[in-house]
Amino acid sequence: MQFAFYFCGMNFSSKHKLLRNGVTGTFFLIHFVFLFFILLESKAPSYILVLIGILLCTTLFSYLRSPLHAEGFNYFSWRLVVWVPVGGLIAFYLNQKLGLGPVLGGSVTGFAASCIPRIDRRSEYLSHLPDMLYCGAFIGMSAPKVTHEVSFILIASAVTAVLLMFSKNLLHGVGGKLGTLAFMGVVAASVIYQLMNLWKLWY
Repeated sequence: MQFAFYFCGMNFSSKHKLLRNGVTGTFFLIHFVFLFFILLESKAPSYILVLIGILLCTTLFSYLRSPLHAEGFNYFSWRLVVWVPVGGLIAFYLNQKLGLGPVLGGSVTGFAASCIPRIDRRSEYLSHLPDMLYCGAFIGMSAPKVTHEVSFILIASAVTAVLLMFSKNLLHGVGGKLGTLAFMGVVAASVIYQLMNLWKLWY
């Protein structure tokens, strides 16, 4: 509650800076936690942990020194990010229901999305849709053991859509931004499902 009052009392520039740093911090935190549990599960030797630590420090240094952000803080409209779940569901259906596999399922979705701007080349709205649909396609390309239900796709897509909305000016010049956001959405959805399963066990 105190944070809400503090946030409301901040000026416009400070709010943008806080949101930008918060989203970027979430990027690093989710990847760090995911990587940590992979190493923990695989019982990685100590030299691997040291190497990963060096890489993380190098990444952090690069983040602090490189111009990964544009000036200011812009948002994608919700009218755009609502297409992320659409791309996820299409790729999911092609991947798992039609049996095309993740590569073909994602490729067909991406190719179809790339044709949308041709409907009206002057439309700025249509020009952004391929990115939204392709971001969702990364979610639908996930393995059946991970994305086994439509509800999972919707949850992961919703999280990804929110992150994408607030990350328009983030990580400029960094490859794999859409895939990274999709990965974060899938991880978040997996955590939500695990918490739901624990809740069922307890109650």
